[in-house]
Amino acid sequence: MSNRSSLTFAVFSSALLFAACVADLGDAPGSNHGAGGANASGEGGATAGNKGTGGTTGSSTGGTGSGGAQGTAGNVGTGGNGAGGSTQGMGGRATGGTLGTGGRGTGGTPGAGVGGVTGTGGSGMGGRGTGGAGVGGSGMGGAQGGGMCNWNGGPNTTGGQLTCYWLGQPNVKGGGCPAFKTFCGYCGSETGSNNGQFCPSGIVDTVPNTFTGNFFAAFPIGTFGQGTFCGMCVQITFQGKSVIATVIDECATCPESGHLDLSLPAAAALGLTGNNGTATGVSWHAVSCPASGSNTNIVAFFNAGSSQQIYFQNVVFPVAKAVAGGRTASQAFGFWDFGTTVGGQQVTLTDTLGHVITGTIPTSSGGSINAQFPMVCQ
Repeated sequence: MSNRSSLTFAVFSSALLFAACVADLGDAPGSNHGAGGANASGEGGATAGNKGTGGTTGSSTGGTGSGGAQGTAGNVGTGGNGAGGSTQGMGGRATGGTLGTGGRGTGGTPGAGVGGVTGTGGSGMGGRGTGGAGVGGSGMGGAQGGGMCNWNGGPNTTGGQLTCYWLGQPNVKGGGCPAFKTFCGYCGSETGSNNGQFCPSGIVDTVPNTFTGNFFAAFPIGTFGQGTFCGMCVQITFQGKSVIATVIDECATCPESGHLDLSLPAAAALGLTGNNGTATGVSWHAVSCPASGSNTNIVAFFNAGSSQQIYFQNVVFPVAKAVAGGRTASQAFGFWDFGTTVGGQQVTLTDTLGHVITGTIPTSSGGSINAQFPMVCQ
C-alpha cells in the first residue's frame, strides 16, 4: 500500500473509533431497566404488584441510544390472611341439646322418659354443634327397657274404695327400724300430730326405698298373702285425677278386696283432705314402678339385721322367687327367709311377670344388689 493510502485509512479508522465512543456515552441515560413491582401483601388478600416502568429512551449526539428494556411487571401478591378472611367463626363448636333425664319423674301423670333433644350445630362459622345424647327409658341406673307400663293380669278394680293412711295408725315399730316398720319391711319416720280429721293435715311421713316418694299405700289382706304384692306400684284414678303409689304395707281391716289405704299426700292429690277422707268408685291397677333417681337398683333390707331374712325393696315389680347360696327362700311376714345368712352371695330373683335377674346380696342391710327388673310388661 502507498503512503497516501495508509494515511487515508488511519484517518478513517480514527473517525469510526471516535463515533463509537460518543454512542456509548449516549446510551448510559437509557440503561435504567424498570424495577419490577414488589409482591404486595394485602390486608385480607393483596392487590397485584404495580407494573414496572420501562427505562427512558436515551439520546445522544453521535447515535441513538438503545431504549431501556421494558420492566417486568411484579408478580401478583400473595393474599394475606386478612381480618375475618380465614379466621374461624366465634364460638367454635355449637352447644348441643340438653341431657335428657331418663325414666320418669315422681308423681303426676306417668309417662315414658324422654331422651335428650339433639342440639342444632352452628353452621359455617364455628363448626358443627354436638347434639345432646338423651338418656331414655330407665334413666341413670339398673332398670332396663321402655318406660312405665300396665301390668296386664295384675291386681285391679274399677269400683274400689280409698281411705287415708299414715304410719302412726298401725304404730308398728322395731324389727331393725329405728321408728315405724311396715309389713313389707319399710322403715318410716313421722312428724306432726293428728288433728282429729279423717285425713289430718298436720302429719308428714317419710319412707325410703320407693320410686314414688311419699305416695304409698296399704293393700287389703285378702289376696296379699305373706307379702305377695310388697313393693308393687298401683296407678289410682278418682274424679279425673291420677297418682302412682307403692304398696309398702298390708291393710288388715280393709273391708273390700278393692280397698286401698292411701298415704296423706297421695290422698290429697286426689282431693281427699280433712274430713272428706273416704272415696268410692275408684279405679286402680298394677303398673311397673317408675324407676328413676340416683339409685334404680333393688335394695336388700335385713330383718332384725340378719341376712337370713331379707326384704327386697325399690323394685320395679314384686319379687316372686328368690334363690341364694343354693337355697330357695320362702316368703313370710313380708321378708324372704333363706334359712341361713347369705350376705355377699349371688342371688337370683324372679318377679311376678317372670323376669329373671342376678345380683349380689350386700354384706350390710340397706345395700344395693346392683340389679333391677326390666320395666317391661308382658
